[in-house]
Amino acid sequence: MAKKLGERLVEAGLVTSDSIQKALEHQKITGHRLGDCLVEIGLLQEAALLRFLAAEFQTRFVSAEKLAKARIPTDVLDKVPVRLAEAQNVLPLAIDPERQLLSVVAAEPQNKKLLDEIALVTGMTEVYAYVGLRSTIAAAIRKHYYGDTTAFASLEVVTAQTRADVSTMASAYESTAGMAPRPSIQLRLESETRLRPRPGTQGRHKTSTGDTFPGSRGTVSDKDYIETLSILVTMQERDRKHHRGHSAQLSRQATVVARRLGMLPRDVAAVAIAGYLHDLGKPAERHFCLASNAVNPEWLAEAKRYCRVPTKLFESVNLPVQVNTMLAQLYEAYDGSGTPQGAKGDDITLGARILGAVDSYLELTKNPANALGKLLTKEQALEHLRENSGKLYDPLVADIVMQVQTGELLRQRIINDGRQILIVEPEEGTRTDLLESGQKQGLVVHALSSLDGAYDALGYQDCDVLVVGLKFGLDEVLGLLQATRSSPEHAGLPVVVLGNPDAGTRERLMMGGASAVMPPAEPDEAAKTIRALYDDRIQHNGPARMVRGSLDELPAAQLFKLLGTGKKSGRLYLKQNAHEGYLHLEQGKLVYATVATQNGEQAMQTLLGFQQADFRYDPDSLLLDTPQMDKDLEVLAQQVAMRRPTMSMPTV
Repeated sequence: MAKKLGERLVEAGLVTSDSIQKALEHQKITGHRLGDCLVEIGLLQEAALLRFLAAEFQTRFVSAEKLAKARIPTDVLDKVPVRLAEAQNVLPLAIDPERQLLSVVAAEPQNKKLLDEIALVTGMTEVYAYVGLRSTIAAAIRKHYYGDTTAFASLEVVTAQTRADVSTMASAYESTAGMAPRPSIQLRLESETRLRPRPGTQGRHKTSTGDTFPGSRGTVSDKDYIETLSILVTMQERDRKHHRGHSAQLSRQATVVARRLGMLPRDVAAVAIAGYLHDLGKPAERHFCLASNAVNPEWLAEAKRYCRVPTKLFESVNLPVQVNTMLAQLYEAYDGSGTPQGAKGDDITLGARILGAVDSYLELTKNPANALGKLLTKEQALEHLRENSGKLYDPLVADIVMQVQTGELLRQRIINDGRQILIVEPEEGTRTDLLESGQKQGLVVHALSSLDGAYDALGYQDCDVLVVGLKFGLDEVLGLLQATRSSPEHAGLPVVVLGNPDAGTRERLMMGGASAVMPPAEPDEAAKTIRALYDDRIQHNGPARMVRGSLDELPAAQLFKLLGTGKKSGRLYLKQNAHEGYLHLEQGKLVYATVATQNGEQAMQTLLGFQQADFRYDPDSLLLDTPQMDKDLEVLAQQVAMRRPTMSMPTV
């Protein structure tokens, strides 16, 4: 007998049996399908459920976000009568006239009888069905057939209210049912935009939606705040000829270095914020940085006057303390020759040391009006970092910046679709050994020394396999496991515990939710286990992540070759100054291109002509338009490599 959906979701580690019971209670009230109920009451993320169903039905999924933004031509909607769409919960997406293929999104993509009926009604030879949630498809029908612009907004309101109501009912039920309350993680307010768990505490304190790792519902998340800064500051820099997009590049590259150096996720976010704010209020004609200040005393003196301007501009915003410190120390040199206080070495906060090195590199390679009066090549700028390591720049920071600029870290992130491993271990030797072993396995690995960082990373949903050292203490590790497994977003997250416990302790850890317990003295074996868990997570459609980079770090020819040889699918956004478009990929082939008013071959040629663009690669993006072409990315990479680097950008 085939297993029910709830059983399969529990086996896949996406939900707990307790979650299924709560969803079944909700189902009795609403009559909705079990999957919809899990999403409605916040026990399972929509994307996680859709990925699971897509794998089950051997198709792909369409999320509410994508359906809300989709542009579906009228002639496509006309193919499926609205009454049929409403009755069968199905929405047409695109038509391929050459193959007579109609693409639809359906709640039951495995229903062959339904697909045959749609083919008969529409006169199409074939119907291909993506999977979507019933409530989402119903909202999409209201929007696209009836022009209801509030369809998805009202859906979000209803869902949020339902989650709150069900959470309240569940709490009331648990408090009167005679059951011992389950321990949860005590919460404390870290900043105006962030709630995060405090390790080692027990209690019943949760948010109104019952989240163990809150931070996005009901508040502006750090990621949304940073993305807002990106948009606003990029617009503000649009008229600065040599500094268009400079702050965005600084912020992104500095956060890569910060992660590599083991900074806590909340501190990485502070680095990103400081990167966006660092130039605000300063003169447009002169860009201060460590490299320029060091060769021009006049600039150094002026930098001292302006270094605190961004902090003063945001006095009423109550920025995190570490952001203010980074901004104030941005021009402090490692050897004490900087400004305003002449701080040196570790007296300069790590975030400021990172921003100072990256800012100088970008200034030397991007701005011909720097204090040197000329642009340096990539090789010359890297040599500048080497020569001034220990003088202007922290040697360790300079080394990581040079690694970032080679593009190797970016290549690994693209190969892994943005997924990453997080090691949280108090002993530096164990962290380093496992870091190296994980990299040998082809994984993107970050390491932290504080258990606090594990809670932060989970709050940011920033890891795909979590490795935690038992030396933090059994109770602390069990508390982390309990918090992880009680959160719907992390119920299926693989967690490896590093330690040599006795049989009884090992059993407690495994019962508590550990995926494996490994001796820390065998890093290569532990790395193999981590790799196996990582591969299994991908097999079960674990989420990919957006990868951001620039063609300075990874030239276009190398980028296209990497995406082609890796048979990558998804969307590659390219932005050069005010021009932005995207290329859509399917299994290493380019199938769609658009920029401004151009589409197809013309758009492709324009985007291939971008020389100094920033890019975003989204592996989970889905094409809702009809494919326009079928170009091999490896062949395109060869064509781009043959082009002269001095060619002008095509007109958009």
